[in-house]
Formats: sequence, structure tokens, C-alpha cells
Amino acid sequence: MEGSNTSSTSNRKGQFVDRVDDVLQFLTRLRTLSLDQVTDSSLSNLNKEIELRIQSLKTCNPRSLNAEQHTQLEAAGLKLWNWSTHEKRREDDGAPPQRCKFLCLTRVLSLSMVALARRNDDNCTKSITYLRRLAIKTSRSCIANSEYEYALWALQKAVEYNGLLQRVQGSPSEESRTCSQFEAEYSTLRIAWKEDRMDVADHLYAGIMNLMTKVDTASTEQLADALFEIGRDLTSKKNFILAVKWLERALEQINAQEMSQLSRDAVELRLAIYQGLIQAYLDVGTPDYIKRAENHVAYLEDGLGDKLVVLLFQIEILLHSPAETFDSKAYAGMLRRMMRIVDLSEPSFKLLLHHIRKLDEKDGANASLVLDDFLITYILHCQREQWIDRAIVLRAHVAVRDGSTESLQAFETALDRVLPTTGHPLSANTAAGIQTLIWKKADAEFTLEKYSSAARWFQVALHPIFEQSGPLNASKMARKLCICAIQQNDLSAARDILQTLNDVTLKEPMTAYLAFKVALRQEDVNSALKCLEQITAASSSDPRYLYACCLEAQQAQDRIITIKALQHVVNEDQLRSSSSIHLPALLRTLIRLEVSALNDENQDDTHKGSLATDICKIFEVAVKEIETERRNSKSDRLFTIEELNWFSKNAYNLGLENTLTWDARNIVTILECCIAVISSYPLDISSQMAADISLRSMFCSFMVATVLLALARSEDDAEHRLQSYVAMRRHVHKFLEDLELRSEALDEASREDLQAKLSTLLVFEFEAATCLQSWDDLKSIVLRAQLGQNALAYQAMADCILRCKSVPNQVLYQIMREIVNQIWKLEHFDDRKLAKYMRCLLKATLHMEHQIPLTFIAEVSAMIKELASKNKAFPPVELEWITITAFNHGVDLYGIHEDGLSKAWIAHALTIAHHLPDDNELEMQLRDRYTKLKWEEA
Repeated sequence: MEGSNTSSTSNRKGQFVDRVDDVLQFLTRLRTLSLDQVTDSSLSNLNKEIELRIQSLKTCNPRSLNAEQHTQLEAAGLKLWNWSTHEKRREDDGAPPQRCKFLCLTRVLSLSMVALARRNDDNCTKSITYLRRLAIKTSRSCIANSEYEYALWALQKAVEYNGLLQRVQGSPSEESRTCSQFEAEYSTLRIAWKEDRMDVADHLYAGIMNLMTKVDTASTEQLADALFEIGRDLTSKKNFILAVKWLERALEQINAQEMSQLSRDAVELRLAIYQGLIQAYLDVGTPDYIKRAENHVAYLEDGLGDKLVVLLFQIEILLHSPAETFDSKAYAGMLRRMMRIVDLSEPSFKLLLHHIRKLDEKDGANASLVLDDFLITYILHCQREQWIDRAIVLRAHVAVRDGSTESLQAFETALDRVLPTTGHPLSANTAAGIQTLIWKKADAEFTLEKYSSAARWFQVALHPIFEQSGPLNASKMARKLCICAIQQNDLSAARDILQTLNDVTLKEPMTAYLAFKVALRQEDVNSALKCLEQITAASSSDPRYLYACCLEAQQAQDRIITIKALQHVVNEDQLRSSSSIHLPALLRTLIRLEVSALNDENQDDTHKGSLATDICKIFEVAVKEIETERRNSKSDRLFTIEELNWFSKNAYNLGLENTLTWDARNIVTILECCIAVISSYPLDISSQMAADISLRSMFCSFMVATVLLALARSEDDAEHRLQSYVAMRRHVHKFLEDLELRSEALDEASREDLQAKLSTLLVFEFEAATCLQSWDDLKSIVLRAQLGQNALAYQAMADCILRCKSVPNQVLYQIMREIVNQIWKLEHFDDRKLAKYMRCLLKATLHMEHQIPLTFIAEVSAMIKELASKNKAFPPVELEWITITAFNHGVDLYGIHEDGLSKAWIAHALTIAHHLPDDNELEMQLRDRYTKLKWEEA
């Protein structure tokens, strides 16, 4: 049994020895650390390791250590204490929490080591006293770092060492015992406060009070400081009643000492306690407590005089008075006293501005006066730009908050005094900030339609002291000021404001819009139009300002200006492409306005011509947009079928209605627009609609071709004349294409009418081709005329080519021959005209290669025989001319020994002469002459 106990004891001793060795090794590693390079995460881990060692040492028995281990442990513990103290001194007050905790725990570990290293038989008074001092210092460090469990342990150690001293020294002195007891209870009181155990703290306070008559002044100061800290802590927790209780206790303790005996720190502490207590009274806020605060302030004033702290408390007392009894003049007076006694510095400057703001909340007028005094009398003389800026910012806030005319005037007066003193405007940021503040106030007044008040605010915002805010802010303010003038119908003032702006600002769309409004109301048309041009140039893709101009012009019932404004929108690609615009509606509106103006009887012809041109341009824009197949935000076609109907019908009607009054080229343009719109209809429309628009398109093509022909005939410039012919031919082809597509669906009357129009158009095209010398196209034109079966058309073609001086003989022959043949095929034709053409053709071909005229005269001879068989005949004069010409040509051939050709010509001449209604007189004469000719024998 004894062996077993011995073995167990031996094991425990080994464990203790191992723990001590572990601690010693840990300390060796710890002292090599550089705290400057240790992270918070590493410190957290170190703190855990230290706490493990502390708990390990607490379970160790000193008797288990030998003499060498006692010595090692004590030496290591003292080294650790010294190292910790050294590191603590290197730290500033703002050390991170983890580092503070680390240094606190190293002291706890150090105390644990030294306490364990003390031998039980070591009753040296010096050693025990030293240990007690370490324990008390450790407890203070633990309290400061909220390590209350270790603080209590350290205090218990201090009490333990205090008891040892009593046994070693016998009966100690009363003073020594009292001090020790005071220290223990004082520290315990602080722990109770930190742990928020105020009932325990109250109990401890009562115990300490029993000792206060026996402790020295330093201890009293120490206690008063602790009570003050408790009161201040309670104040921060909003527990004002309890805070008053502890602060009164602190004041009681500090006042119990003679002023001459208090240290310098204690004197400052006394004032701090007064401040804290007065503030706590004010925070409670009941009349009784306010009265207490007043009494204390009066006491301080008697003792300190006109000091800043006294004035601050007097101000606080005023602030806690009911609103209805608040003495703003007294408050202002105290602020002025503060200005006189303080040396201006950043803290005092902030303090005064703070209280001026407080006064502004109660009485803006007095706040303005105080701030103006502060600014003009004190701040400006310091020449501190930052202070000046901040003071003026506050002054602006005060003026805006007050909002009265008097406050605004006082603010402007202050600005007038600041600028000459400083010699330069406010900084850009400050100026911009104040202007923003003023803008909000002025804009609010503007919203309430208080235009006169708003204008005064905007005028102040344009004060030269704010010029560093930049031209953008200035122009913004000036524009708003101009709007106020316009709203008050003070157009002269508005124009004056605009004239103060620079060129860049005047070209901004918003400024130009305001200038437009002024010009419009002053009926200055030229200026209004100039403004529209500026807006268009500056608006990019934003049509809002031009729309606004349109509305303004409409409200002013100025139709011409409205039209001009809408034209600017329409004529700019980017503007009319804006998603905010419903382009078809815009174009329709503009067209209606222009048509309305066009129909106005008061318009002169020149202006009507200009309007007609403008209408055509709008339709051209419509065509351009239709052809691009613009779509809206839902991907639907912007120009619906209804829109296409509107534009095509109106273009058609305008073209027809104004054929005789508009310039011919405008008629061409408007009808071409109609054709272009029609060509943009979707393919899936109804058959009836397709028929209607096709007829409309053909009528337009007919009209355009007719007008273009007239233009070509009247044009002096050759190039323009040929261009008109080319364009005309294009419309003829368009008419023919449409007719071929719709021909089968047409009724008989419509078909005949359109075929007649086609015949007319083919005559036009024939003329155009002749003038363009497109000889190869003439025959096809003549052949296409077969569809109309119109002799007049052929006659017109024949007349045309006969008038053409540049036509080659071969072409003339071919075309005239084809025309004659086509006329001959008709059931009804003008025999006089046909005979004339035959005569002309014969005359034109006589000088050609022999076979050509011979073939033609043979055809003429056959035609005459066929007519005779039908009891019809050509005019005798024409037949006589053809007969004689043919016979003479035969005789000419005889003279050059072309007997075969001569006989053929004479034979055709005799045949034609046979059908002359002259009783064969000419035929007999010709035969007689024929017989006299002597032919060579074959």
C-alpha cells in the first residue's frame, strides 16, 4: 500500500516537473518574438497557449519542485514580467485589443510562475511585499482588459500575501492594514462595476466609506477617479439617474479634500466630474435636475469666471429649456462671449459652428446675425480658406432654412463683404455645393410658382464669389433665372439675362430654346428661326427641345414657326430616328400644317411656292423612311397599311389639285412620292386594295410623264431637257408594267381608257427617244402602240420623226414604213395623213439603195389597188405627186441605163395613175411618153 502511494506521488511530481519544463520552454520561444511582426491571428493562438500554461501552473504543488526548479521558475517569471513591462511601454494607447490582451496574460503567467516558485518556508518580508505588489499590478491590468476572472485571482493572491505579512511582522500598523484593505476593496469595486454588478458595487462602496477617514489624499483621488469612471460609463449607457448617483459620490469624495492638497490631475478630475454631473443632470432633464445643473454651473462660474466650459454648460441649460421659453438672444449672447474668449483653432471653430447650427434650429434670424459676426469679425481675419468655406456653407444653410427675403438679403450682403476681403472666389467644390443647396431652395419656390422669390435665389447663386463652380453651373442658374423672368412675362429681363451668357452656353439646346421662347413672345421671327437652327445643330439625336419649340409656337398660334420647328426635326436623320418619335404622326402633322398654310388666302405666291416645295420634301422623307421599313420597339412596321394609304392618297390628291398652280417639278416630285409609297405596300393586301393602288399608280405615272414632257419641251438647258426625257420614259415603262399586270382584271371601259392613255404615253416616249437619239428603241415603241389601235398616235409619231433633223435616213425609212404599215392595218384612219406620210417616205428613200424605195413604191401601189377595190382612194393631189415622182424616177434610171429598175418604177407609176380620178388622162400621157423610150435589147 505504501509502495503504491509512493509510486503515485512520484508520478504526480513527474507531471509537475514536465509542466514546469513546458512553461520554461514556452517562455524561451515567447521572448524571441517580435510583436511588430506578429499578426492578430497569431496573437490569438498565443493567447490560448498562455492561458493553457496558466491553468497548468495553478494545479502544480510547490512541494513537488526541487530547489533548482524553484530558482529557474522564479527567474524566468521575473524575466517575463520585465519583458512584458518593456513591451507595454513600447505600445501606444491605440494598440490592438489582441495585443493588449496578450501583454495582460503574460503578466498573469508571470505572477503564476513567481507565486509557484515561492517556497513555503520563505517568509522574507521583502519577498512577500514584492509579490503583493505584483499581484495588485496584475489585477489592475486584468481589470483594464476586462479579464475579471484573472483579476479576482490576482486580488486573492494579494490578500493572501497581505495575511502572510501580518503573520511575519506580527501586528502591523493600523495605516498599513487600512491601505491594504482599501486597495483590495477598491479593486473589487472596479471589478463589480466592470461586470455590471451594481448592487455589489454599492455594497463595496459602503465598505470603502468606512475606511475613507483613515486613507491618504492619493487614495481618495484614486477612488474619486473610479467613481467618476463608473458614472461616465453609466452615462454612456443612457442610465442617467444611476450615473448621477455615482458622479455625485465622486464629487463628494473629491470635494472632501482641501484644494491645496489635490494633485494637478485631481484638480482636472474635479472639473471633469462637475462636467459629467452637470451633463447627467441635463440628460435626466426634469425641472429638479435642471435646477441642480444651474446651481452647479453658477458655482463654477463663481470659481472660474468667463470660461469656455462655463459658457458651454450655460448654453446646454438653455437648450434644455422648453421651446416656448427658449431665450435665443441669451444663447446668441453666450456665443458671442465664446467668440471673444477662445483662441480660434480647429476644435473651437467646429464648436462654434456646432452651436450656431443649434441656434439656427431655434431661431434662424439670430443664428444669421451671430454667424455673420463670426464670419466677418473673426474668421476672415484668420485668412483660413477652409474655415471661410465652411462658414459660408453654413451661412447658406441658415439662409435657405430661414427662407425669408430678409435672410436672403443678409446672406447676399455677407457675400458682398467676403469677396473684397479674401480677394478671390470660393473653391470649386464649396461653390458648387452652395449652388446646389440654393438650387434646391429656388427650385422648390419655382415649383410653387413663386417666381419672384425663386429669381432672387437664382440671382444669389450667380454671385461672383461662386464663379469657380464652372460655366455649367452658372449657365444652369442663368437659364432658370431666365425662365423665372419669362414666367413673369418680363421679356426684357429675360433677354438681358441671355445676353450675359457666353457663346458656348447660348448654343446649348436648352438655352437656345429659352431664347426661342423670348423671341417668339416678342414676335422676333428672325431670332426665333436662328434659335431653331442652333437647337437643331446641338440636339444630336434628342428632339425634345424642337418639340418644345413646336408646342410653344402652336400656343402662340404662329403656324409658320411651328412648321419650321417640325421641319428641323424631320430634316435631321438622327432626330427623326429617335425612338421617342412616332414618325408617321410627325410627318402627317407637318403636312397638314403646311397644306393649311398653303390654302391660306393671305399667303403670297412666293411663300406658297416655298410651302409647296417643303411639302414635297416632307413626302420625300416619308418615302425614304417607308423604303427602309422602319420598325417600332415591338418590331412592328412603323408605317402600317393605314399610314401607307394616307400618304399615297394625300400625295395623289395634292398632285392633282395643284397641277395648274404648283411648279411643274413639285408636281413631279409629289406624284413620284405617291408611286414610291404604293410600291411599298406588302404583297398580302386584298385584291380590291391592290387594284385601287395599281390604278392610282398608273394615273400618277401618266401625270408625271405628261408634266415631264412639258418640262423637257420648255427647257433651254440641253442637259436638263434630256434628263427630263429620260425620267419621262421611265414613267412610261412603269405605266406599261402596271397595265400589263392589271389588264385582265380591268373592266372594258377602264381598259380602253388606260389603253388610250398608253397610246398618248407612247407618243411621248417616241418623242423622248427621238430627242435622245435612241434610234434602236423607236420601232419597239411603234409596235407597242398596236395595243391602243390609235391612228392619232401613229400620226403623232410620224410627225415627230419627220420633224427630227438628226434622224438617219435608214432609221427614218424603217420607222416611217412601220408607222405607215401600222396605220394601214387600222380600220379607220385618215387617208390624207397616210398619203402624206407615203409621199414623205417616198421622198426620203429615193436617194437610198435602189431596192429600198422600189420595195416601198411597190407597197404603195398595192395599197392603192386595195383601196380601189373597196371604192376608196387617196387624195388625188397626193396620188398625182406619187405617180409623177415614181415615173420621173423611172426616167432617171432609164438615163443611167438601169433599164430593169426603170421599167419597174414606170410600171408602178402607171398602176397608181390608173386609179387617179381624172378619166385616165395622166395615165395616157405617161404611157405615151413611155412608148417613146428606146430600150436596149437584152
